Amino acid sequence: MDIPLNIAFVTLHEPGEFYSYLYESFDKISSKQKVQLSIHSIKYIDSFLDKLKFLSHINNGIILMVPDFNDDQYASIKNKLESYPIVSITPSNQPIFNTVTFDSYQGGKLAAQNLIQSNYTIFGHIAGPISKPEANLRRAGFVDEIKKNNFEIAFEYKGDHSFESGRLAFKTIDLNKYNNIGIFSSNDEMAMGFLSSAIEQNKFLLKSWGIIGYDNMPSSKIFHPKLSSIDTNLDKLAELSIERITKLIKEPPNDNLVTKTLIPVNAIMRETHQ
Repeated sequence: MDIPLNIAFVTLHEPGEFYSYLYESFDKISSKQKVQLSIHSIKYIDSFLDKLKFLSHINNGIILMVPDFNDDQYASIKNKLESYPIVSITPSNQPIFNTVTFDSYQGGKLAAQNLIQSNYTIFGHIAGPISKPEANLRRAGFVDEIKKNNFEIAFEYKGDHSFESGRLAFKTIDLNKYNNIGIFSSNDEMAMGFLSSAIEQNKFLLKSWGIIGYDNMPSSKIFHPKLSSIDTNLDKLAELSIERITKLIKEPPNDNLVTKTLIPVNAIMRETHQ
């Protein structure tokens, strides 16, 4: 009988719906694949390198979910753990680990395409933190597609992916100044924060402007009005990343080739951009 692999799932845990459903997917898929998965947040640890080194002694491999890490921090992990099996599930500017992640650029592009198809002529963006490469990729895909179709970004707010930053974004935009504006939010929480402030002030004008979020969290389906969103299949992310780390453990590569797997995303159109 095969002995189950022990895999450490290492995150910079943040509050909110996304991480709950991320963990649920990894728990479910690891059980199906007979992998013993443990979850560890290094957000409040003084020495993340010491923590990772410790985890490497008691696990067969590590899956990294550290979207705020910069290139130097990734390099320090590589230097510390050398050839130890590691898979990252967030993009980095200069990837040095095998990566399985969503096609964030395509997600931003899809948001732009759907807003344009809905006949919006002015566009806005509620951006995620610039420290997160996936937020920058979402923005790049959106902006490039808007400009490709000879439109401009009239409004942009730099958020932090929280519900509250979506509410703050609403305070910075004068909706009376724009007519027929389509807004892309870097995640669902900010989009719902924006919408909640608009609804509270009786300024949600469904026919005059719309908004598309990102992640397609369950709350987007029950929020009123139902939120259009870019869907990310978390089960697929868990499946492919666990398959990849398992292969690295069982079949160690003979070279330093770094692979990158981009998981397609889809646009789920509901009520907030019609």
